[in-house]
Amino acid sequence: MSGQKLEPEKNNKNPEITAQDILLEIGSIGSGQATVALSTMLNEQVNVEVPRLHVKPPHLVPQIYEKHDTPVVAIFMQLRENMSCDLMLIFEDDEAKKIARIMTDDVKTDQEIEKSALEELGSIMLCSFLNAMANFTSTQLLPTPPLLIYDAFDAVIDELLSKQALCSDTAAIFDARFKRSTSSAEGYLIMFPSEKLQKIMVKKGRKWLEYNGQENQHNNRALNDSSNK
Repeated sequence: MSGQKLEPEKNNKNPEITAQDILLEIGSIGSGQATVALSTMLNEQVNVEVPRLHVKPPHLVPQIYEKHDTPVVAIFMQLRENMSCDLMLIFEDDEAKKIARIMTDDVKTDQEIEKSALEELGSIMLCSFLNAMANFTSTQLLPTPPLLIYDAFDAVIDELLSKQALCSDTAAIFDARFKRSTSSAEGYLIMFPSEKLQKIMVKKGRKWLEYNGQENQHNNRALNDSSNK
């Protein structure tokens, strides 16, 4: 692939902002927005964390967690227009039930209510990440409605790769945690950005981070100056 793209972090002492830095910032912003949205909707503090990031070729995603035949629930969204990107939030069955309880305040749920709760959380989480990506690319990103998929982990990934015809050679996988005061659940958020979107994210994301880094340095200097008076 020509140009700069999202790649696994290499040993590099160059302080230049990397594509990995950009993905981590997207994860931080996206999880922060999801925390606010979920906490507001549920009228209770719900913390969303993405403590770990993996960047791999798509066909290696199943090897990261070795959940090959594990039954999962996946919430799938896709970007429309020319900024192609597939996004998926995946929960193992037991974790999906925990998510449903988080979303329904521990009320006993049937299958339809559970589906609705998962779709709602998936939409909030994935749209929060898309909003973070939109901040970096300075463009409007239009997703499809969420689609719920029930299958084995590898089958979900294989089906996604066959549909997108390998239009992306990069997968960014975030471990995701959802915490309430009385319960928690874990899942995986996976992004398959197209080559075009990767290049824009790297180019504009570096400018965004450099600008915000300069702003933070200016604010810190101003704070230090005021405290020394």
